[in-house]
Amino acid sequence: MNQKGLGMVEIIVAIAVITVAFTAILQLFKLQVQTERAKREEMAGYTLLSESLEAVRSIRDDNWSNLSSLTIGAKYYPKISGSSWILSISDPGAINGYSRWIVINSVNRNASGDIVSPPSGSLDPDTLRIVSYVEWQSNGTTTSKDLRTYLTNWQ
Repeated sequence: MNQKGLGMVEIIVAIAVITVAFTAILQLFKLQVQTERAKREEMAGYTLLSESLEAVRSIRDDNWSNLSSLTIGAKYYPKISGSSWILSISDPGAINGYSRWIVINSVNRNASGDIVSPPSGSLDPDTLRIVSYVEWQSNGTTTSKDLRTYLTNWQ
């Protein structure tokens, strides 16, 4: 009689161990899927950031005054008009769930020509600091990233 009771306890313990192991494996798989999705989302965000900076470079290459005449500190949205990039003040909306924009900042230099923070130095009219932003929602959380570069009037 004791043998039957012991066998039943062994079966229950074995089922419990298998259930815990299976649950752990499922949780690990779920974590891996979430991590891979987050990586894909971040890569898509960085792609849009880079594309925005390339759009601004293209606009600069067409004519420096296309950038230098814009309002410092304002949000601009890169978009294609015809066959070339433009910067618009109107938000074209999200691209596959991602919002992106750029902000143009002035640049100051000291007497040695090094970039310094305002109000130090004097304004360099041939250099602009461009900051590209992207933002998206993931699992109810807003994620945002930015990339920065300097552009000069090289022509």
